[in-house]
Amino acid sequence: MSNTGNSLEKISSREIDPAGGVDAALAEREPEPIMLARANVRRSRRKWLVGLLLLLLAGLIAAFMLWYTRRPIAVSVVNPQSAAITETIASSGRVGGATETAVGSQVQGVVQSLAVKEGDRVTSGQSLAVLKNDVAEAQVAQAEQAVRTARAQLDQTSRGPLGSDVEAAQEQVRQAEAQVAQQRAAVTQAERSVDQAWAQLAQLIAERDLAASEARRSAALAKDGIIPRAEDDKLQTALRVAEQRVEAQRESIELGEANVRQAQAGLKAAEANVRSRRASLATVKSGARSEDIQVARQRLNESERALEVARRQAGNAVVTAPFDGVVTKINAEVGQTVGSQGVLQLVSSDAEIRLDVDENNLAELQIGQTAVISSPTFAERSFEGTVTELGAAVDVSRGTIEVTVVPRDPPDWLRPGQTVNVNIVTAKDVRRLLIPQTAVARVSDRTVVYVVEDGAAKEKVVATRPPTADGVPVLAGLEEKDAVIVNAGDVTAGASVRVRREGEQ
Repeated sequence: MSNTGNSLEKISSREIDPAGGVDAALAEREPEPIMLARANVRRSRRKWLVGLLLLLLAGLIAAFMLWYTRRPIAVSVVNPQSAAITETIASSGRVGGATETAVGSQVQGVVQSLAVKEGDRVTSGQSLAVLKNDVAEAQVAQAEQAVRTARAQLDQTSRGPLGSDVEAAQEQVRQAEAQVAQQRAAVTQAERSVDQAWAQLAQLIAERDLAASEARRSAALAKDGIIPRAEDDKLQTALRVAEQRVEAQRESIELGEANVRQAQAGLKAAEANVRSRRASLATVKSGARSEDIQVARQRLNESERALEVARRQAGNAVVTAPFDGVVTKINAEVGQTVGSQGVLQLVSSDAEIRLDVDENNLAELQIGQTAVISSPTFAERSFEGTVTELGAAVDVSRGTIEVTVVPRDPPDWLRPGQTVNVNIVTAKDVRRLLIPQTAVARVSDRTVVYVVEDGAAKEKVVATRPPTADGVPVLAGLEEKDAVIVNAGDVTAGASVRVRREGEQ
């Protein structure tokens, strides 16, 4: 009884246990399948509760995002301010000269001396360098000798005949006649040699024919065995020797006949020389003709002109400055050969600034406009220039036009090749509406600003000029009453906006 009482006492205490001790006790007595089923039910309940909580959380987040995105954006606005400004077209340009060229010489040579260095200022006609040209100097010497010879011939032709000249001419005639006699004797001797050669050829032919007959007979006898083969070979050799002698004699005859022709030609030349010498003798005796004097004088004139040209070419070896300017580069030092780039690069003292300007500004550009020129290195020392030339064509690849600006009073620090900033003044004291630069945005190919109308951001297409220190000038598209949103990048067209009150973040 005591055991039973204890058991009942335990059960009673578990039934009143708020922690569910009775279920645990009963579970100890339930089968295992029932226990697994109860555990699955509990897990399903927990998963359903977790899913429900996640769904509620997602809905809350979505509702918050919807509220956040649709809430009006706080923006700052300004009204366009009318102001008188000076409009300019800004670009960068490079300093050059009105004339830029490579200075060299018309003749090639080696630099013998150099009188300038890079950065030197030179004047027109100033000697810059001297080239050494042996060919030109040799041509001058040759031309001078030709002038002396032509002058001597003119003097000789102009004066009357001298006894010594007549005797000299007569001696030349006698020498020419003696040469004719020698050439005739040479012709006779050559002809005799040819005749003798022909006689010897006839004899050699007869000997060859006899040797040929004996060779044929010995060949037949040797074939029949009547005479020894050695005797036949000897006769055959004698035949070949006879034939070689005939051929050699024929060649000797051809050479002799060539000598005859040469001697005859020499005779004709000697006879022509005799005629020339006799004509010269007659000229000397009769004195110079006016035509001969004229020809001699013409030859002298031609020689003097050739000398002048040679001296001019030799003088080209001195390189001089073709205009006032600055030496920007030395292309050939002393001892170096002058190439196609010349000795040095020279830029004229008349400075020019060439800059590329976008073709969209072409309508606003005019010759005579003032340009303000400055350099980052000399920021506080700007100066003015004048637009003197607009390019004849637009650069298709870059969409720009070249503009030339001439400085009015260039400072000492301005150098050829230097990059400077150029602001071309297109309008002075023109009234424009100014807005902050942050209020301007680009949408596709349009320039736009956003204004507040009926609680929304409205897009307006505007035409603007390059920004100034006071803001961006607006040419069209805005009015002074428009509430322009300061930060265009924070809004889009159609977005709900509210104007931020002063001090509001």
